[in-house]
Amino acid sequence: MRPLFLFARRPDLEAIWPFVPERLIARLGELGEAQVMNADHERPLCEQADLGRVVGIAHFGGRLTDACVSAAPNLRMVGGVLDIGGHRNLPIDALFSRDIAVIDATRAWGQSVAECAVALALGALRGIPQWHCRMADREPLWTYAAQQFCDNPGFVNGDLGAKRVGVMGLGAIGGRIARWCCAFGATVFGYDPFLPKSRVESWGVTPVEMDALVDAADVLFVAIPPTPSARGILSRERIHRLRKGALVVVITRAHPVDMEALRERILADELFGAFDVYDTEPLPVEDPLRGRANVVHTPHIAGRTRDANLRAADIIADEFGRLLRGEAPELRLTREAIAIRAEIRETPPVE
Repeated sequence: MRPLFLFARRPDLEAIWPFVPERLIARLGELGEAQVMNADHERPLCEQADLGRVVGIAHFGGRLTDACVSAAPNLRMVGGVLDIGGHRNLPIDALFSRDIAVIDATRAWGQSVAECAVALALGALRGIPQWHCRMADREPLWTYAAQQFCDNPGFVNGDLGAKRVGVMGLGAIGGRIARWCCAFGATVFGYDPFLPKSRVESWGVTPVEMDALVDAADVLFVAIPPTPSARGILSRERIHRLRKGALVVVITRAHPVDMEALRERILADELFGAFDVYDTEPLPVEDPLRGRANVVHTPHIAGRTRDANLRAADIIADEFGRLLRGEAPELRLTREAIAIRAEIRETPPVE
């Protein structure tokens, strides 16, 4: 008998996660029998479906409870996009006590978000959005302050590959940013106390503490997820240590940044800001960050791509396939990962 997978989904999933349903149904169908259920968000799944034969649950809707785990004697795997707090919607103790693998497809966003971050940096260094707007407004242009120089001399400009780049957070997003900046030829420093120093160095990145990172950077990428321990880690004091004219790229979340201090230096024309995320979203139309010559910005679009959505479905299916074959999954949620996401922890030194 083919293994049975339950795709528990909210009825409006296409409006939230387009491309995921079709892809996930097809991929689960390659592994076994795929049962799709438009789940009532308020009711436990075990009250809406017979879980007796279910081997795996792709969880995109409905309540998964302790009773559901008890009602699913063959359950071996659960997958979803958990981000920082999604584990709170799962019966973690019941799942872990039975060694049921919880697969977190949050890393599906990594490529799309990292590419957007690098695009923001490249756009800022060359003023590409500003040039575009001026051409779209039909300004005549083609006259420059100097014939062979047209960037903004008040801020870091020109080639990314000629810069000293600092990357805060070297996970699925920041790790890509750091490696790609090395490929551009930049001198790259990275801060991530949870990664082995040897791994960071194998990328061509120099691991350093936060203060050294801030002191070194011409271009600073903030790619730290919004864990309790990360709040405000790019503090007012560190923001004021950034050299005048530096570029700060804020991606993933604004949670790690003292945004008041960063705004002050941007509005004083001391720093250039590149943003996909903000302390207030949507960003108010009257916000002074809008329309400035030393800001490039997008409205939290970085991870909202077809590719990221397809990748989320593929991660869940790929990991389910590994588990069926008796292999260890690559993206299994652990108690250590939950603790990092949920608790304020003392940050270890970079070693």
